[in-house]
Amino acid sequence: MRIAYCIHSLHLFGGIERVLSIKANYLADVYGYDIHIITADLKGRATHFALSDKITLHDVGVSEKFMLHAYGRRLNKILCEIRPDICVSVGGRDIFCLPSCTDGSIKVSEFHFSHDKYAVKYGGSFFGNIYARFRMRQIEKVAAKLDKFIVLTKSDKKDWEPFVPNVTSIYNPLTFKSEEVAALDNEKCIAIGRLESQKNFRDLVAAWKYVAEEYPDWVLEIYGNGSLKKSLQKQITSLGLDLQVRLMGSSSDIRSKMLDSSCLVMSSAYEGFPMVLLEAVETGLPMVSYDCPKGPAEIIIDGKSGYLVKPGDVEGLARRVCDVISDAGRRKEFGAMAKKTAAQYSIDRIMEQWKTLFEGLMAGQGENPVYYA
Repeated sequence: MRIAYCIHSLHLFGGIERVLSIKANYLADVYGYDIHIITADLKGRATHFALSDKITLHDVGVSEKFMLHAYGRRLNKILCEIRPDICVSVGGRDIFCLPSCTDGSIKVSEFHFSHDKYAVKYGGSFFGNIYARFRMRQIEKVAAKLDKFIVLTKSDKKDWEPFVPNVTSIYNPLTFKSEEVAALDNEKCIAIGRLESQKNFRDLVAAWKYVAEEYPDWVLEIYGNGSLKKSLQKQITSLGLDLQVRLMGSSSDIRSKMLDSSCLVMSSAYEGFPMVLLEAVETGLPMVSYDCPKGPAEIIIDGKSGYLVKPGDVEGLARRVCDVISDAGRRKEFGAMAKKTAAQYSIDRIMEQWKTLFEGLMAGQGENPVYYA
């Protein structure tokens, strides 16, 4: 089977890039599929994540973010040369070009954000709500034209179904395996993500002011880089938290950082399916997270492997972190339960679901089964 994936670029250090690299390598090396990855704007730069030497890279050379029509023409030319059986968008603006491509392949898209993304990001005002609905309606219309539209959670699938009848859901896989689990005895919590508004670290820093008053010896390490680094550091300093909250920059070995921590905290405004929670599960970390759309409620078993907190409830977030800090026995119980749930996200299990979906599409299956775990 020949499969072509479309993505903006692969030189970036991001969750979508990481997940695509893992899945593409598996399809090429384990299933023996002929995998092609078409980037819009790689421009000869090295890929951040290692790719199998069995994978063929192509670059359109035009950004779909700014020159969509030119991108679409060049993408169609490349697809007509490759002649893939299936072409997959991973949720960029290339999705708008797929229905008009003439290569004859089955057209599929993965959407790595929730249906609520634009409402959460832009909503809250009259004009913001109008704009958010406009952006989402664009995606709904093009998604309905594709042969299959894949989202990341069961709850998000329900949100899409009224608009996109060909939607199904498949979880993202774990990005690493870890036989070792966190000892959970270090006075340290960890948070991971780009320092951008989506991750909402301002709330987490504000919550830590309450945590530090109760447990001044505990520290929060935030891993990631982004445009809000200076403003977050200013907030940390203004709250007198320079000794308790540390901006650590990015790390190429998040697994070891998690194993050295005792709790993962997430304060995102919205997600698709947060990989950091999967990684916390695999390393046996208890979790405290805003119950944002979408993903946390399908990974965290509230009160058993961690805590879910109403988005925006800064004091509630702090209180639940303190609950984890205050009770070593609870941390151990939560961590053990988290690790028990990790198997459902294994790469072998998730990729078997993708194989079933691809083979079903190739066979012209009229009604595909549900693929989520």
